Amino acid sequence: MEDTGQNGETVRNETKLDRRQKKTRHAIYAAFEELMAQMHYRQVTVAQVIDRADIGRSTFYAHFETKDELLEDMCREMFDHIFEGVNEYCVTHAELRTVDLRGKLAHLLYHLRDSHSGVCGKLVREGEPHFTAYFERQLGVLFEKEMPSPPGQTPETLATGVAVAAFSRTVAWWFAHDAAHSPEDVARWFTNLMWR
Repeated sequence: MEDTGQNGETVRNETKLDRRQKKTRHAIYAAFEELMAQMHYRQVTVAQVIDRADIGRSTFYAHFETKDELLEDMCREMFDHIFEGVNEYCVTHAELRTVDLRGKLAHLLYHLRDSHSGVCGKLVREGEPHFTAYFERQLGVLFEKEMPSPPGQTPETLATGVAVAAFSRTVAWWFAHDAAHSPEDVARWFTNLMWR
């Protein structure tokens, strides 16, 4: 039986608003990705994103306060997905196993390359400070949970920091070489180098 009356109307309005917000957010992401394909992150302005997305200034600011926040949101979405594991949206790597750190790193590499038109991978390669800082904080969470215990009395914070720095350099190297090697290969090489 369908809801009627005021409560039913509220539910329908909220659903419509959700769809509208998702559509707007998608337009903002798409505009940002197109601009990032053409220029460096520092050159992209909120005004350009607004113009390319064909939305009003107040609409952009209802979703994001700055372009840095937009970038963080894209990164957060990616890492949330990495922590959840492979699902039906992972069309390029539906068979990937993510039961260990190597699988999770390969999963991350797939999304750096394939999600948001490769914007996140490009920013790691370019060493964009705002994105790199956020990216490395999230990597730290992943390594703290998943990497092997460090040998002897090595402080875990040191081991995590070294792993994060090394993986960031690995991602930069991979994108500098046009992501020519498979994510599985890169994840395997990295884990072999770090924890042989």
